[in-house]
Amino acid sequence: MTDRSASMAELASSNQRTGILAGVSDMQLAYSFFRFSMGVVIFFHGAMRMITGVDAWVAKESQIFVGDPLLPMWFVVAFLYVLPAIEVVLGTLTILGFYTRWALMIGAVLMLILVFGNLTRQDWGTVGNELHYVLYYALMIAGLKYNRFALDTRKG
Repeated sequence: MTDRSASMAELASSNQRTGILAGVSDMQLAYSFFRFSMGVVIFFHGAMRMITGVDAWVAKESQIFVGDPLLPMWFVVAFLYVLPAIEVVLGTLTILGFYTRWALMIGAVLMLILVFGNLTRQDWGTVGNELHYVLYYALMIAGLKYNRFALDTRKG
């Protein structure tokens, strides 16, 4: 064996993973970290609102929709009351990788609803921030084939 082929064989063997990461691609690993992180972010959006008081948060948040030409206040208030629970459920499912496809699709739809609400207020900065989440959801849906460390993929 030449020096070159020996060093290539050595490099190939050093890239082999053992243990829990055996057979796990970098894309699967990256997707798992991304999915878990996104789940934590969405979970804490809702959980912190519940911990600090949903009533106070709804009262504060609903004020920015006063005078909205398209959204009736009863709808805004009702939506704000259920939003934290939805976020906790979607975040938990995303963290666990359980019903992942459904959780991601519902999360994307939720973001579209939030985008619409802020478009009616002409709050372009918030809409821009929310579009980041739409992109994240789109990327995670597109990458579902890499969803390795998830309850969805358990064997048995």
